[in-house]
Amino acid sequence: MFMRTFKMLLLSLLLLFVSALVTGCWNYRELDQMAVVAGVAIDKGIHEKYSITVEIVEITTGKESQTKSQTITIEGKTIFDAVRHSISLIGRRIYWSHAKVVIISREIAEEGVVQVLDWFNRDAETRADIHILVSKGESAKEILAAKSPTEEVTSFVLDEIITNQRSLSNAPHIEIWKFTNILVSKGVGSIATAIDLRPENNQKLPHIMGTAVFKDDSLLGFIDGEQTKDMLFIQNQIKGGILVAEENNKEGISQVSLEIFNSKTKIKPVVNNGNIEFNVKIETNVAIDEIGGVANVIEDTGRKRLEESAEKSLKYRLENIIRKVQEEYGVDIFGFGAKLREEKPKAWNTVSDNWGDVFKTLKVNVEAKVHIKNSAMLSKPLEIGD
Repeated sequence: MFMRTFKMLLLSLLLLFVSALVTGCWNYRELDQMAVVAGVAIDKGIHEKYSITVEIVEITTGKESQTKSQTITIEGKTIFDAVRHSISLIGRRIYWSHAKVVIISREIAEEGVVQVLDWFNRDAETRADIHILVSKGESAKEILAAKSPTEEVTSFVLDEIITNQRSLSNAPHIEIWKFTNILVSKGVGSIATAIDLRPENNQKLPHIMGTAVFKDDSLLGFIDGEQTKDMLFIQNQIKGGILVAEENNKEGISQVSLEIFNSKTKIKPVVNNGNIEFNVKIETNVAIDEIGGVANVIEDTGRKRLEESAEKSLKYRLENIIRKVQEEYGVDIFGFGAKLREEKPKAWNTVSDNWGDVFKTLKVNVEAKVHIKNSAMLSKPLEIGD
């Protein structure tokens, strides 16, 4: 009887101990004991090497809970040094797992971003999928401090804009892990998303469009939104967007907006007697979304002419962006070298050490095919009656 009672007591104690373990969390932190970071801006410091501005999320409780934010600026000799100094201002440990964006000033980016990104890659709490953006003009702090009229937390707004930009194809979708992988790869140049402030409704709001071009880890310059779309065509990264083509006939010039459904790019390196060329073939499926004129581009004949016009325009644009990057930057942001390394390793080994110089004069043959799959809801262009 005693042994049975002892066993029951021992079992009860064991159950209580296990219950205490499963209902708690060893790493649990009270919300009021930590500062949740939404994003960070990095500029040159006045007294120290770096100045970082963190956007802290604040959640107010009550009948109507609200999410707001405040920004705090700290300086340090390194990024980690500045992060640790922030505790003296905030009084709480900074929590990084929800950070969405890191904005780097142009000045810092021109000097090199490896030291900036090193801490984000190593720290256990930061995530590898944080978006990396480079400020075109203003300081990174100014951009993070700009408030959106639709939401209080600027970093969360920027995260939404970047995600939605994928359907416009005017900015690349670059996260820290991807930037770092490209940085250590041969045959492809690094890029990041460009950001600045634009006036709108009597205030300046963050504007994400275009691409920051790097040589190794140092910023060289920028290409705009339309040029970014052309770059994404070549990289086979088009997710949507608009192509504008012109139809020229006796009735005048009509501009037609074509909505991109999907696009596929094939890049083929060709090596003859040591000479390296690339053939780039692009096939894009579109729909007529808007007709700015009276030309009939719905019927077979007009549609065929429109397809040819769109192909000619797209080919011209892609040749231009390749030539621009070759002449102005000399960095292979398209990944031709990586493709050569993959398909023609022997040829790559002969040029890998000076691929930057080879790329500057590389011959690239572009072929563009545009297929109009439908003409939206109307069977003919709109006409104004008498």
